[in-house]
Amino acid sequence: MKRVFQCSLCGLCCTKSPISLLPYEEVVLRTLAVVYGVKYKSTPGYRVYDRIHRSYIALSYTMELIDGKCPFLSQDNRCTLHYVYKPLICRSFPHVPRQVRYNIVWGLRVIYASVEYGVSIECPVVKRDKQYIEALLAKGSLDEYLGSEKIASLEMEKARNTLLSLLSELWRKGVVELSENPGIRAPVINLYDLLRKYYPNLPYILGISRVLERREQGVRA
Repeated sequence: MKRVFQCSLCGLCCTKSPISLLPYEEVVLRTLAVVYGVKYKSTPGYRVYDRIHRSYIALSYTMELIDGKCPFLSQDNRCTLHYVYKPLICRSFPHVPRQVRYNIVWGLRVIYASVEYGVSIECPVVKRDKQYIEALLAKGSLDEYLGSEKIASLEMEKARNTLLSLLSELWRKGVVELSENPGIRAPVINLYDLLRKYYPNLPYILGISRVLERREQGVRA
């Protein structure tokens, strides 16, 4: 009998580990943390060094758990951002990146990401469906089991490489000059914040304009 993944709303995934974010998602969540009045802490993930601005550019972030859970998880175990902006990593769960590789072709001044995905065994539904999933993996694909989760993961990689493509464009234009990590202390710039200066329509491209406009108008989303 065919099975399709269906989230049980247990909230367990919101309490397990720091949450991986794309650069623009870090901006959105930092903004919403102010709106909702919750504690928020994030740290830069993978970084490249820009010799022109003498700073690191953060290509990813992790949002830290507060008191052992996502700061946006309500007391009744519900996501307060579900209908506002839910990060792609949350929307794709349990289909999550196992490894993200940032590939740099120095001669062509191109940077892009390649990602290996897997299914998280932390999810109770995945544990329950383990044998069914293993049978599908033996056939080579989990597409029939993963619905919106697979779509979210594809959207995540499209967004990730859109940002990297724009960074590559700035590199080729000489706006930035990427180099090997020099191992020095320097400021860290969010990739989205950098790109926004040169691509003002970026919020519309990424589909976050409405969330940020609400913030600017002082209206609670």
